Amino acid sequence: MTREIDRRTLLKGSLVLAASGTVVACSDDRVVPGPSATAPSPAATEAAGGGPTSERPTRVTSFGPNGTHYPDDVPWLGERAATELVAECSWQDIGRTIQGLLAEEVAAGVIIRVKPGTLAGGGAGSSAPAVLTNVGNPAWTRNVVVCPLDGFGSVAFASTGIRIDQSARVSLFGFVGSGAFTMTRCQNVQVGWGRFDAMSITRGGRDIALFELVLGFRQNSDDTVGVRPIETFPMVNLTRDGCVFGPSVKPDGDDSHCDTIQLEGTGTGVFGPVTTTDCVDYGSSNAAELLDDKLTLAEYRHCLILGGQLPWQVYPLRPGDYPGDPNAFSGDCQDVRLTDTVVAGAIGRMGFTQVQNSTLSYAPTDSQQPRESGAWIVDPSVAEWTREQIMGQQAIPDYEISTLRALWSW
Repeated sequence: MTREIDRRTLLKGSLVLAASGTVVACSDDRVVPGPSATAPSPAATEAAGGGPTSERPTRVTSFGPNGTHYPDDVPWLGERAATELVAECSWQDIGRTIQGLLAEEVAAGVIIRVKPGTLAGGGAGSSAPAVLTNVGNPAWTRNVVVCPLDGFGSVAFASTGIRIDQSARVSLFGFVGSGAFTMTRCQNVQVGWGRFDAMSITRGGRDIALFELVLGFRQNSDDTVGVRPIETFPMVNLTRDGCVFGPSVKPDGDDSHCDTIQLEGTGTGVFGPVTTTDCVDYGSSNAAELLDDKLTLAEYRHCLILGGQLPWQVYPLRPGDYPGDPNAFSGDCQDVRLTDTVVAGAIGRMGFTQVQNSTLSYAPTDSQQPRESGAWIVDPSVAEWTREQIMGQQAIPDYEISTLRALWSW
């Protein structure tokens, strides 16, 4: 439902959170102002004018970002949605704007465009103060898109990092940050077209989707990405499309276990599946992929998983860095499937079930061959790829902000 500017519905009164986490609005919380009403608050400002005009791109297969990996089920950033809103650069304003929406508006399509600036954060730990809590409604049939008003990179997350908690049906696109981004017990959340230091998805989660995120490439002894369900919380249906997860490099002599993505089941809830498509993962000091045995299924479709010495071709080691030779895979998940994927580096005792049209940089042992279908193609030359060969297979020459800004435009 498109709203007239002079009939913008305001949020009045407080929102009560039901025990289930679903937002329940007080009966008198929405008022339609007449011609003499007070001007809307910043959170209730509707975008005027024709809005962006770029067309939704047709998805193209590639290794890493190419500007076409974007969810089909939400409004395109470059089109004017049925409901267009502008929020101040504050989480309070963003949250208030989302909570003021009606289910039928969300179903028709909503984009909230955030004014330039830096969004504050209280840290990215799993118990750090959350910037959004219980925002959105899991009963909605579509996500609300939140993006910068002035394009990619015009809004940054605080360097201290941020956490969003128990939120649902929200899509965050086009943000940058030199800190980490953490999600706890979120569902139907999409994050894309962004570059951050690191990411954590923990406690629990459901239907989390990442699109063309660039993470890592840093001196740090923590994992680039940690996915860790705890207690009885499920962590189900995580997907990645067109992402690049770069190394985290620990100092020489540090005994930390440093992986690029660590999928670690520390609870008893259902864990998996995790599906990765068109992504590039570079090994960290220990490994690129650590897949715990509690993970039910990990599937890779058209990906580059680059361990050994290949990460340092793109992200050269510096004096004092640990001189790692990272595994491609570590851990013992018993259902790992690969299609059209290239793997460089050791693959350990991983339980491969299906390997179709996929290449390994060395001859595997019999126990490393898939036990259900397919077989590895062996190509030792992969282990000797140069930076030019690695980047030459991707749609962009590097992962710099200026390059990403040109790629992610709307």
